[in-house]
Amino acid sequence: MSTHSDKSDNKSRNIKFAKILTVIFMSLLLLNFLIISVLFTWSDWVATLIFSMLFIVPAYFSNAGMVIVGGGKPLDRGKNWRDGRRILGDHKTVSGFVKGPLFIGIPLSCALFLLFIVLWPAIQQIPITGIELGVYKLYSDIFYYKYYFIGGPFPIGILMLGFRIIFCSYGAAFGDLAGSFLKRRFNIKSGAPFWVIDQLDFAVGAIIFASIPALFFPGFYIIPDIYIIIFLLILTPSVSLIANTIAYLTKLKDVPW
Repeated sequence: MSTHSDKSDNKSRNIKFAKILTVIFMSLLLLNFLIISVLFTWSDWVATLIFSMLFIVPAYFSNAGMVIVGGGKPLDRGKNWRDGRRILGDHKTVSGFVKGPLFIGIPLSCALFLLFIVLWPAIQQIPITGIELGVYKLYSDIFYYKYYFIGGPFPIGILMLGFRIIFCSYGAAFGDLAGSFLKRRFNIKSGAPFWVIDQLDFAVGAIIFASIPALFFPGFYIIPDIYIIIFLLILTPSVSLIANTIAYLTKLKDVPW
């Protein structure tokens, strides 16, 4: 009886915490908008949003892909760490790690950015007009828009875009593994929430890995600036928390995680 009661209490606490976190991150999104708008312009906030999404989208695709194509042999081969707990757990598999980015994250990202390359002559007119009218203060150079939409000037931009997609995709996979490793060290069971870490691990991994090519191609490949990084660290948990909380409140899920 006590075990069942403890599980029920723990579930109630997690549900309450999920709602609190949702409100916090929604407030952070609003605060971020206000700060960027005051320091620069609201148009710069919109540009930050767009650049952030364009940067992180391969990681989002890959993170979902690892779940879709997962299954099979676990990466840790069932072995335990020095603390006696599993290194990663049964849900982190060779198939998900390799095939998630390779078969889903990278192909979908390539298709998306190919569309942007085709539409770029029309898309570029929007930032060009905005720059001419002076609506941007933070991102007042067309280079930023060209870089995030199509990788930069042709043909080197195609290579930079390819590096960004690949490193971001597999960075998400490594970040997900790091989160799972930490989860096991804190003795949190698979399926139980590991708040904020669960929502951020793959994004942090993507940011770190996708910054590596900048060491070899300075001037052609740029890393996200501090405004984009902060926005991603707010946006990524927000998307997950808000979506799961709405699904829970509308009875589409039993728990908001």
